[in-house]
Amino acid sequence: MMKHKKTEQQTLDFGWLEEILAKRVSNYSTVACVATSDPKRLLQLKAYVAVCRDFAGSDIYSFNPWNGLEQMKRGDRGHVYFEPVKIQATEPPRRDDSINRILNLHLALRCMDEILRQRRTVLIIEYVDNPRDEEKERVLLYALRAWAHEPQLLRHGSFIVVVAGSFSKVLDELTRECAILSCPPLPHAGERSYIINDTARELSLDLKGQEEGLVTATSGLNLHQLESALREGQQRAGEVSIERVRELKNDFIKNSEILEMLEPVSGGFASLGGYQSVKDFVLQNIVQVLKEEERARRLSLSLPRGFILFGPPGTGKSLFARCLATEVNLPVINFRTEPLISKWLGESGHRFDDAIRIAEQMSPAILFVDEVDKLLIKRSGDGGDGAAGEMRRVTNQVLGWLGDKNRKSIFVGATNRPQDLDEAAIRAGRIDYMIPMLYPDTEARKQILRVHLESAGGSDSVPLQLSAQGKDELLDYIARESGSFSGAELESLVDRAKRYAFMDGSETVATSHFMRALNTFHIDLESRRQQEEVYLQLAREYATNIEFLHERFVQPQSY
Repeated sequence: MMKHKKTEQQTLDFGWLEEILAKRVSNYSTVACVATSDPKRLLQLKAYVAVCRDFAGSDIYSFNPWNGLEQMKRGDRGHVYFEPVKIQATEPPRRDDSINRILNLHLALRCMDEILRQRRTVLIIEYVDNPRDEEKERVLLYALRAWAHEPQLLRHGSFIVVVAGSFSKVLDELTRECAILSCPPLPHAGERSYIINDTARELSLDLKGQEEGLVTATSGLNLHQLESALREGQQRAGEVSIERVRELKNDFIKNSEILEMLEPVSGGFASLGGYQSVKDFVLQNIVQVLKEEERARRLSLSLPRGFILFGPPGTGKSLFARCLATEVNLPVINFRTEPLISKWLGESGHRFDDAIRIAEQMSPAILFVDEVDKLLIKRSGDGGDGAAGEMRRVTNQVLGWLGDKNRKSIFVGATNRPQDLDEAAIRAGRIDYMIPMLYPDTEARKQILRVHLESAGGSDSVPLQLSAQGKDELLDYIARESGSFSGAELESLVDRAKRYAFMDGSETVATSHFMRALNTFHIDLESRRQQEEVYLQLAREYATNIEFLHERFVQPQSY
């Protein structure tokens, strides 16, 4: 089996291809499926097949829906190109060349069946994944199953490689069991460094000592996205900057539909009033460990594997995650649960696998899941069909990933309903901490109000008709009178006061505007008191660190 050395011309990782070939040589199967949407990995596959001595003397074909069936040819100087395979017709060739091409998948498979059985042949089938075309899907599945362990193909050394966006788009469970499956990895640091330097040379770019930063900033991109980000940055700004690459990277990640980069909050934890014990926990257990990485390594201290914030709506759990992005200086990836459940049975699991692969490649990173109870809901029964059964299977996948000792990303979840979480998810080894974020106490409410009046959140300060002392007195009064308020409701109170000032034609916000805003809130105090008691009990039941229960923000409020 051919081994690729790391040379100046050949520095991409060929390990995934060599693993496929090792299984083919051992006669595991004549069929392989490569799950990748990276066009550069497809080009890498073709280049590997063209030069690998295990395929020396092989006829090499490819099929894709646009170009049809083509055969690899070599020019005078070893140049490799693909030439269309023409239909053998009795009539003279027509002017429209596409008429004579084999563009139909069924016809191409029938044509290749005879060739594969006669001599050593490699067939690469590219991106025919279209689950809506049931007839085409059935024909392809029948062919792959027939070829997978066909003695004639095994004897001749023929090989079929299907390249698709995901396994589930072309293979059913039965066919997957017959095939060699491979997910090419996202480029590691060495590959990214090579692409960055190679592209910089081609574009005559001066990296200005940014290479190391660019290698870090581009983690999580595939080869095509990496090169495109560099070229687009140069095209728009005339240079490649780390900040521009991060922006483009965010755009690529959003295209996954499930993942998106969480927008950091300027000011970090200064933009979140109260909850000091939660802030201290993150600063001590994540930020400080990252800052003193060497000392942490000597103590064999690793980053927390994950924690879940729980509490009533509006207490700042999602805002905390955005502030966290600023404080830890790590990518914080938002995992969206809504698009996860697909109408195509089995697709959700593959979507989750794809998302986790991206998150792990970007690590150390934080994966944030809002309403995490939807992803880790308590399991009941043995599975079944439909959305409920699909969700249980995804929950099992998530639990397996959370318990993986090799997991690198930090999992952060937020939920209003900790009692709905599967017990297996919140045990030690998967989630380290369950952290309550309940209604703020008087001092925390004052801090939250101050944040929304000042510029800590990145916006302009609210102009007030008050002295500094008058402002403090106003904050003290509202903090005392808003004992039932959540953080979100306090933010809304400040916003309402500004609107009343605007309606009055004023350029500043007066005490009267705040009083008017305060009086507009209609909160059922008895219901809120009962809700707070429920969450206090949940805090006592689920909080995994007793220090969180000693904080003032989990004490009952006075109304």
